[in-house]
Order: sequence, then C-alpha cells, then structure tokens
Amino acid sequence: MDILHFDIWGPLSIKSIHGHSYFLTVVDDYSRFVWIILLKSKSEVQIQVQNFIIFAENQFECKVKIVRSDNGPEFDLQQFYSLKGILHKKPCVETPQQNGRVERKHQHILNVGRALLFQSKLPKFFWSYALVHATYIINRISSSILKDKSPHQLLFNQNPDFDSFKVFGSLCFASTLCSHRTKLASRARKSVFLGYKTGVKGLILFDLHTRQIFISRNVVFYEHVLPYKTDPANQFPHPSDRDFTTDTLPMFVPHIESHNHDSISDSPFTITTDHNDLPYLNQNPPIPDILDHIDDVEPVPDIRKSQRVRTIHAKLQDYVCNSFTYQSTSSSSGSLYPLSNFTSSHNLSSSQSHFTLSVTSRTEPKSYEEALQSKH
Repeated sequence: MDILHFDIWGPLSIKSIHGHSYFLTVVDDYSRFVWIILLKSKSEVQIQVQNFIIFAENQFECKVKIVRSDNGPEFDLQQFYSLKGILHKKPCVETPQQNGRVERKHQHILNVGRALLFQSKLPKFFWSYALVHATYIINRISSSILKDKSPHQLLFNQNPDFDSFKVFGSLCFASTLCSHRTKLASRARKSVFLGYKTGVKGLILFDLHTRQIFISRNVVFYEHVLPYKTDPANQFPHPSDRDFTTDTLPMFVPHIESHNHDSISDSPFTITTDHNDLPYLNQNPPIPDILDHIDDVEPVPDIRKSQRVRTIHAKLQDYVCNSFTYQSTSSSSGSLYPLSNFTSSHNLSSSQSHFTLSVTSRTEPKSYEEALQSKH
C-alpha cells in the first residue's frame, strides 16, 4: 500500500442495472491487487478516493505514501493529501503512458468482463456485475510478473479459495425461506449466479421468474447450464443499441431483496476475503425427480406393438436390392440388407478364416427369449 494507482473509466452509454456509468479503479503497486468502485457520476470520485485511503490504512495497518493518477480534477485533493502526508504524482500532459499500470489494468478487467457477458448471454446492463466478478477472478490468478503468485496471496499472505469459483451466469437453485412458503410452495428459486457480496456469507443471484436480485446462502449449482444461452424465453428487453437512461430504468430494474434481510447496497469496495465456510453444495448434483414421493401415479400403459408385416418399400421395386426374403423384425434372422450378402472369406488365409468364423459364430441375443435359448 505504499503506492496506489487511481483512474476512472467511463461513461458507458448503457447504464448498469443499478444506474452506474463509471467505475473507479485502484491498483496496489506491490501486489497488483485491484479494486473497482462503481460510480453513477464523476462527482463521487473525491469522496471515494478519501474513503479508500482511510480503508487501506485501517484494514492493512499501513500508511499510503504515494498516489498516482492522471491530471483529472477529480483527483485534486491537495488538502487531504497534505494532512495525510501523501505525495500526489501526476503524468505530464498528453502522456497517459506514465500512468500505464492502471490503464493496462483497465484493459484487463474489460477484456475479462466482456468474455463473461458474451459467454453468459446476459443483457448488457449486467456489465457492472460482470466487471466486479472479473476483478474477483483476476485477483486470484497467479502471474509470472509476481513470480507465479496471485495478488490475493501477496496482499493477504494466504492462498485464495478456488472452491468459491463459480461460472458467471450459470444456473442455480436457491432455497426459499421457510417463513415465506406453504406446504405446496416451491422449495427453490431458479436463478442466475451474478457474483459475491462483500461482508455477507452469501451469493448474489438473479431470479429468472420474478426478476429480483437477492442474496442466498444455500445454493445448488448447475454450472454446465447457462439459462440465457439455452432458454430464449428467459430473455427480456434490454437496450442493446441505445442509451439506457434512467427514464427506462424502472422497467428493467428488479426489486432487490435479501435472504438475510439486508439490502444490496452499492459496496464501495470489491475486496472479498476467502469464503471457507460457505456451504457450496454439489457442483452438478442429479436433478431430483418430482415424482419420487408421489404414490398415486397412474401406471403408464404398455406401448402397442404393430403386427403389420414389414416389406420392402415400393420405391425399391425397380432396383435389385438383394434376393433375401425379409422376415418380421421379431425374428432373430430378419434383416433387409444382411451383411453376409456383401462379405466373403475367400481371400482369407486358413488361420484367419478359422478365427473369423469363431468370432461370428456366436452373437449377442437381442431379446430375453433369445437369451433363454442359449446355454451360455
């Protein structure tokens, strides 16, 4: 935390589902650990920069010595820097490469975030969740620049918990609250995984039926299923080629609720510690049969088998197909095109011929009745 790099990205023409247009990026020079802070306007930058420096000093018991940023007026906090004894370093005019470390990190975050959105097929106004999840992944992946260590390992001096990794946008089922359901009500909510909530031992999910974003702890994942990719009926309108203004936002913004009765506020930091005690259930458990516990299900009637004699199609009468007389398929010898009409053992040697005949002399029975006729 001796040197911190700050930069702001935006605005994006499509606002996030919560109305964000910017995000502030913070990079620790030593560990390369990165935080992103979602913003609705640039006016929030100054207070967020001050809050983050106080956060860093308190959580990591260190003093920030240098702050690097571009020449944007939103980073001009000379009085605050003087009180903290922080040196503010800025690049020369029209030389953004002098602040290249955070600029490259922007590109990294956006590349991963776009990949997550493309794979999950989620509407574009979920970009804020995609970028936050991209940051979560980047912080836990080792890098050759860090001598094959991850930013998380350098900053917290412990290995990250890879068991917490889940596929962004994958299908999951969250248990419903006992107090909110009747005996015949659904026991789970079909949802999409959006990421992790800082300070809460739970996961952020999007209900596919009610369009609500909520937090749940007891979740069963089907990470090989991407609902928005496989089920077009789950798609709902989103501004793909136009600005997503606040006037149209209420049409799409879901009601927000939490299984822990906490609202999902916009957390200023995306730092996430290990979730060792999260009860992640089976990765791909078998989908339960809804008829397992029903006793009065009517038996399925036997399928009627046709007694019609099979014959060669009329279109084939003009051709010499073969001279074999076709029998009923229930017979073990019936076949339209027997292989024996097209193969020969004349060119085989004596030993090869004996071996071939021994292999083909015994065939696998095709029915229970045929199996009874065999001594084997």
